[in-house]
Amino acid sequence: MARARHEASWTDEDAVVKGRVGRNRAWVLLALFAALAVLSTVTFNRFMNFQDVTYQLRSCTAPLTQESTWDEVQAAACDPVPAAGAELTLWAASHERPADATTGDSWTFEDVPVNTAQTSMEIRLPQAARSVVLAEPDNEVVRRELRPDVSDRRWTANVGGRGPTTYWVLVTPAG
Repeated sequence: MARARHEASWTDEDAVVKGRVGRNRAWVLLALFAALAVLSTVTFNRFMNFQDVTYQLRSCTAPLTQESTWDEVQAAACDPVPAAGAELTLWAASHERPADATTGDSWTFEDVPVNTAQTSMEIRLPQAARSVVLAEPDNEVVRRELRPDVSDRRWTANVGGRGPTTYWVLVTPAG
């Protein structure tokens, strides 16, 4: 048998590695795929920022709009009212999500992606309302003005992206 130029002259025939190359490639590919799946999941969860979100129902004495200032919100004397009879639903990525818990004047939704603009809300009230707005008490701003249906009892709006975890739903009862 002829030897290659780069091969040492003292190499014995029994010292040459024989067998199939790459028989352990399946484990490497499987480990790489698993690492990629874990990294993708962690990145998605951090990016979407899944948290519990609370909406508190409050009744106001004066109508509010999306352009209302926080001073106007405080002047409207928006006090907490029982959520009994009203129903709040979130729509996240076209999937309806009823509240995970309702306590007194609040609805709590668990594991809501707060960093997405795909979240919308719908509130159904037992009586007609004059106006409904969504406010951020921590930032002291009105976030959205909800749109009514014909009966002024069902109100909807897009919540918007990168929101807080506490909202006020400010309702001004009809006349």
